[in-house]
Amino acid sequence: MKSIFNLREIFSLLIFFIIAALTVNSQVVDFPQLDGFKLEKSYPVYTPDDLWDYINGGADSYNALGFSDLHIAEYTKGKKVSVKVEIYRHLNEDLAFGIYALERASSYNFIPIGVQGYSDEGMINFLKGSCYVKISTHSKSKKVLKAVDELAEKLEQIIDGSSEFPAILFDFPTEGKAVNEEMYIAENVIGHEFLSDAFRVNYNIDGRRFIIYLFTEEISGSLSEMVHEYLERLDLDSESVSEGKYAFKDGYNGDIFLALKGERMVLITGLGNDQSDIAEKYITEILK
Repeated sequence: MKSIFNLREIFSLLIFFIIAALTVNSQVVDFPQLDGFKLEKSYPVYTPDDLWDYINGGADSYNALGFSDLHIAEYTKGKKVSVKVEIYRHLNEDLAFGIYALERASSYNFIPIGVQGYSDEGMINFLKGSCYVKISTHSKSKKVLKAVDELAEKLEQIIDGSSEFPAILFDFPTEGKAVNEEMYIAENVIGHEFLSDAFRVNYNIDGRRFIIYLFTEEISGSLSEMVHEYLERLDLDSESVSEGKYAFKDGYNGDIFLALKGERMVLITGLGNDQSDIAEKYITEILK
């Protein structure tokens, strides 16, 4: 049988797909112009393989949360004034939220930009779509600080993606919910390697602090397999895992309340066995 493609055609197709893949993985970020500043883009594009060259030990946390690439630019004025921009791109918006949430604190000065941002003198960090943006300068000049604000607004406008928090966060009950402490945990949830990809929210009810984790089949994979593994590790009955509610003790985490329904699973830590009514209330509201 005669081959449809000759060697030259096969080689050309191979080169095409390689170039296409490289283009997808290293798309150029279109940094906006800033009046009065010179745009410098001499930095390399960092990837998961060499991010540690730029942020050293912090690279592990970024890579665990689906880091894709980092694009850097500097806006300079003369020899002394510089504004640096870092755009960390992640594989999806949930993972970008994860790294943003990991680095923020509830005490920060939050500002309405993108999904959310926070600022300090000479610094603005914000989340937009699958990008975590950091803008900083050492200058104390009011004009330069105003330029930082302007640059943040320009970047927010040109970056694609949602300006809303992940929708799943709105499924958590509001009563007792700690503000700006939501997180996304990619791996080793409550210290177990078989529990991964969960949204976490902290609560405080009458001085009792507890944490609720919400897993979904779409993000986390087979939830019944997670429950089976968990029960098996604790030498509990793991043969008939099905939809329902479980309560047991975990030597590392104390009392655990767990519920599986459809494509969702709720796990609660921090409540004692005598507070099962609180766990029941929150589980019911989330899985209704």
